[in-house]
Amino acid sequence: MSRPSVDAVAATADSLLAGAFDSAQMPDAVERLRQLFDGSKACLARLGPGLTAADAIATNSDEVMQRRCYEDLAEDFIRFAEGLRCVPIGSVYRDNALFGEAALRSSRAWQEWMAPQDMYGGLGCRLAEIGPSQWFFDVQRGQRQEPFGDDDAALLQSLAPLLRRIALVSTEMSQVRWQRDETRDALDAVAMAILLLDGELRVTYANAEAEMILMETDSPLGLHQGRLFARNSGDQRLLKQGVEAALRWGEQPLDQGRSSLLIRDRREGRPALSACLIPATPITAGSRPRRAMLALKRLEPATDFVAGCRQLFQLTEAEARVASALASGQSLTQAAAVQNVRISTARTHLARIFQKTRTHQQSQLVSLLRSAALPLRSR
Repeated sequence: MSRPSVDAVAATADSLLAGAFDSAQMPDAVERLRQLFDGSKACLARLGPGLTAADAIATNSDEVMQRRCYEDLAEDFIRFAEGLRCVPIGSVYRDNALFGEAALRSSRAWQEWMAPQDMYGGLGCRLAEIGPSQWFFDVQRGQRQEPFGDDDAALLQSLAPLLRRIALVSTEMSQVRWQRDETRDALDAVAMAILLLDGELRVTYANAEAEMILMETDSPLGLHQGRLFARNSGDQRLLKQGVEAALRWGEQPLDQGRSSLLIRDRREGRPALSACLIPATPITAGSRPRRAMLALKRLEPATDFVAGCRQLFQLTEAEARVASALASGQSLTQAAAVQNVRISTARTHLARIFQKTRTHQQSQLVSLLRSAALPLRSR
């Protein structure tokens, strides 16, 4: 064949690099390789145990043939993988010479898979070996084409270092994508909304529960041009401060970068969402986090007032019963009598309730308890 231009080789290399980091672009890169070598078919693939259709990127892919390759003929191709082990990593080989033309063409793999796809002579390169698996690139010429020459072999040999790196990077990226997808699936299964925010409150990730909250028309949180906002102005200020605190993590000796707040229903002013903000990115020495993670939990009506008091203000059972009695209109003396405790014990409970609710007077406490409506699910 005529020698390919430098521009064609450079464009193919660029396409391979793009495909290594974006699997959706890899089929185009392999097609460029096929054209570069004027082949009938080209393939960048893994050989080894547990083969699936995702282990090969081939040009002119035929779904039926691909299924045959990874089902009926899998054992034949695994035997080919064993035969490749004698080829040094990064070296170019001709399949007819490596396996023997007669032996190759008598195999089921050639008769039932290669020949029907006009694969009559291949030039390949063994790219990597990791455990029982190995990666290779193979380009084939058809029955009516001239066999590959020395110039073709020299061109593939010059591309071998790049192809080897592409195979390794693609493998690493596949693992990263698998871990990312597993993480996303796990986060979608969590009964809690998870969002990642930058310093401008731009949402860079939201799991399924978070998306549902943001899509609701009466939600206390919304999106505007990709930025998260609270419909209550006071909550918006606290939300912004919480993100800033998470992104400043580690600046102060005792700073944990964690903050909690209640996001209020915009219509009734009651707490609707419990929110917690923490740094989201791994912290290394001298660096600051780039993202904050916002965890949201819906607050639902409590099964009873006492249970709601306990959850919302972290009260003990006895304290919650006193608080409930006061909220219902009873005096502290009446509450003590109903609970069958001494008035001194009731006063101790009340002091602790003041501390936990950050109130100072009984009227303040009753107002807080009644206005909050304790929208929490009992444990």
